[in-house]
Amino acid sequence: MSVLAYHMVDTRFDWGITRVTPKQFRRQIEFALNRGFTFQTISEYLSYENDHSKHIAITFDDGYKSIYDYAFKILKQFGIKATLFVIPGFVGQRNTWDVNIGWLKFDHLGWHDIKEMHDAGWEIGSHSMSHRDLTRLDNRELDYELDASKMLLERRLNSPVHVISYPFGNANRRVCEASAKHGYQAGVVMGKKITHVPEKFAVPRIGLYLLDSLKIFEQKIYLKNMRAYRTLQRFIDLCSDGTVVVKQGLKTKK
Repeated sequence: MSVLAYHMVDTRFDWGITRVTPKQFRRQIEFALNRGFTFQTISEYLSYENDHSKHIAITFDDGYKSIYDYAFKILKQFGIKATLFVIPGFVGQRNTWDVNIGWLKFDHLGWHDIKEMHDAGWEIGSHSMSHRDLTRLDNRELDYELDASKMLLERRLNSPVHVISYPFGNANRRVCEASAKHGYQAGVVMGKKITHVPEKFAVPRIGLYLLDSLKIFEQKIYLKNMRAYRTLQRFIDLCSDGTVVVKQGLKTKK
């Protein structure tokens, strides 16, 4: 059982490694299908009561337009649904919430694309309103990021939003409790552990990256060598905190 986390599926160059190419993505999906895996949305995955060993939930953070241009079309060919975590405050805009090394910017999905994906059976979740580290916000700002993003998505899609992906994978007990207060039923993270919260609000995921070979993909979906991969994931998460410091400074909230 595994929950996979993707960001960009794109042909464009980026200085980071948080993308995979469309060809790479297709090969991964075909590989899993050929080995008898089935795919679910994150809510379906979390509600599945039987053995998860041959089930995969695919999630996409940030809501880049490349997900519609490539991943959505590839998955549609195989009848696969996934979960897309959207930043409503950046719908139809460029990713200026990021550091944009080398001044490279990428487009986010527009509402029409998101609606089409939702109508095709994709689950749409929140990735906060503006992609800020929620643990560094005061209570008023935190409530806004959680509530406004959920309400806007629900209004535009006329459908409930149940799950949140915490930006940068950063959450703590305060963030998780606030998420539950605002009506979320679950939350997903990356490599960082969150203690003293219900498991459903700290669902771990496995990141897929440009440098991952098909062999590495195989190990990740079969949960092999996970101690090494989770250590690497925590290092990648730590690197992403550089964006947090640049955009939000060093101030933190307990």
